[in-house]
Amino acid sequence: MPEAASSETMRTVVALQRDPGSCAAVRALVTNVLGRWGMPEDLVRDAVLVANELVANAVEHGAGPVWFGLSRTGTGIRMETGDNGADLPRLRSTGPRDERHRGLVIVGALSTGWGTEHRADGKVVWATMSA
Repeated sequence: MPEAASSETMRTVVALQRDPGSCAAVRALVTNVLGRWGMPEDLVRDAVLVANELVANAVEHGAGPVWFGLSRTGTGIRMETGDNGADLPRLRSTGPRDERHRGLVIVGALSTGWGTEHRADGKVVWATMSA
């Protein structure tokens, strides 16, 4: 996991439990930090949804410890999740009756960019959003 910093700085990183309840904790964190950073309400709303999808995927499909990072960039934010799994996420085709597997479609629709990075200890899935 990257080095954690105070939420008063421009980067916050938290270790998460591999439990669906971690999604709620991250939603609250994103709401709180982006509010303190003075980000627009529409960005906060969309960022909460993107963060939820990133964490849900890491918890469900990742391996080992999971972490979440939130950074302020010039005019927006970058969110990341990391875990020890080597398998990269992939977009899946879904039909109108499918109830799952839309997370990355949501991330792609609401973010300005997203991607993955292989690391020696696993992978990182990231998304950027502009204010």
